[in-house]
Amino acid sequence: MSGVELWTLMGSDEDIEDVIALLRLGLGVAEEAEMVHPETVSALRMWCNVENKRIHPPEPVKYMTREQEVKASLKRSPHWRFWESLAKDQEVRWTGTKNATYFVVDPELSYGDPSNERGVGLYIELRRHSGKTFWSHIAKVRPL
Repeated sequence: MSGVELWTLMGSDEDIEDVIALLRLGLGVAEEAEMVHPETVSALRMWCNVENKRIHPPEPVKYMTREQEVKASLKRSPHWRFWESLAKDQEVRWTGTKNATYFVVDPELSYGDPSNERGVGLYIELRRHSGKTFWSHIAKVRPL
């Protein structure tokens, strides 16, 4: 059945889709009435499937990068809007200590661990009251 070509008056994919839809409807009726051999019906259905794939090729599978996966998981957090709206010198709480406050050095979220000591993620640089800075995963940064 692979040698079948379908020509329509307009030659458009929409017309071919319509003919295939009608053919599928008619195949069931013709098969029930025993007007067409079952192998012919099977071959025509296979041809319809192949033709549909030609008209509508499957979309390529898109894989997320590791950074996109990390961001997607963090976006589900109730603190995502807070992390996105951080401002320079904003006071924040760091969950690595008790009630101490820290200041945002640069509001840009950095992907990866700048010190290469911890796992992959989104990090931000914070400043202590003493002036020393350090990098923290944003999951540890909370509003005051």
